[in-house]
Amino acid sequence: MIRWGIIGAGKIAQRFVKSLVHESNSELYAVSCRTHAKAQQFANTYHALKAYGSYEELLQDPNVDAVYITLPHGYHYIWSIKAIKAGKAVLVEKPAGINAYEIEGIMEVLKKHPVLWMEAMKPRFTPLYQKVYALIQEDIIGDIQEIHTVLNSKQTDEVIQNSYLSDPIYGGALLDCGCYCATWITEYTKGKLRIDHIDVDLQDEYDLHTKVQMHIGNTLVTLETAINQPEKKEVLIKGTKGEIRIPDLHRPITAELKIEDKVEVIDCPYKVDDFYGELSHFVNLLENGKQSSPIMPIQSSLETAMLLDRIKDAMTPNPIEI
Repeated sequence: MIRWGIIGAGKIAQRFVKSLVHESNSELYAVSCRTHAKAQQFANTYHALKAYGSYEELLQDPNVDAVYITLPHGYHYIWSIKAIKAGKAVLVEKPAGINAYEIEGIMEVLKKHPVLWMEAMKPRFTPLYQKVYALIQEDIIGDIQEIHTVLNSKQTDEVIQNSYLSDPIYGGALLDCGCYCATWITEYTKGKLRIDHIDVDLQDEYDLHTKVQMHIGNTLVTLETAINQPEKKEVLIKGTKGEIRIPDLHRPITAELKIEDKVEVIDCPYKVDDFYGELSHFVNLLENGKQSSPIMPIQSSLETAMLLDRIKDAMTPNPIEI
């Protein structure tokens, strides 16, 4: 039985533990918050055996096998490292680091303290994502020429100002939502990156809306993300033989495959919910003594972080080649 510890008991943690009950070889063992009272409330609600008023106490518990880190973005790096050094398997929410430097730092620590570590980039573990990946590998749409991604949402000013979204270092749309776009892009592109055009709506050093057009190798790519725009979220992948449109890149369950004038709708519902795919995959890796995921290896986390870094660095009208 895998005994899980939760670091940070917010809304995402609540959704995670609701999915965890469907994993037969796992149990919610402990939860930690900044206050013991909040941890105890969470433990009472979701039947955890232990409640800790600090993250350190949870990591010191020898009965914890794996931790799920769901803190604000700026804390993912440091608590990943602390958990790794404590010998715990780590599932950490996206983005796993606020830049490539942090991901590289985690990679270095893993060399000295080898444990299972994985970024919880949940779209990659959905049945639909895996189906689309298989179709592209089978050359159904031919060589990829264009990838267009958008993940826009409209948050209230109150939500933005009273959350990590307004933090000048780890806030903003690009880091919070753009990582989902980036994980689709990096899966299917390779080569030099050239930023062709970028529009950014900045407020107090964090971005409300970013739209970038670029080339990666010979592939035309767009990435748009916002926290102040009407909701829109899709991926369009165009190849030499056809195209695939996924109307929800964040929680994908359907896609449209178009070959010439024929359109086929592909339905791939979740097994349980949108959390269960990554959770079940992680548990299977841990049960089999693996230290890396073939679906979301740390190298993929690094590639995603590097792409976002390049976009953040490109807040000028001049194209940048890397």
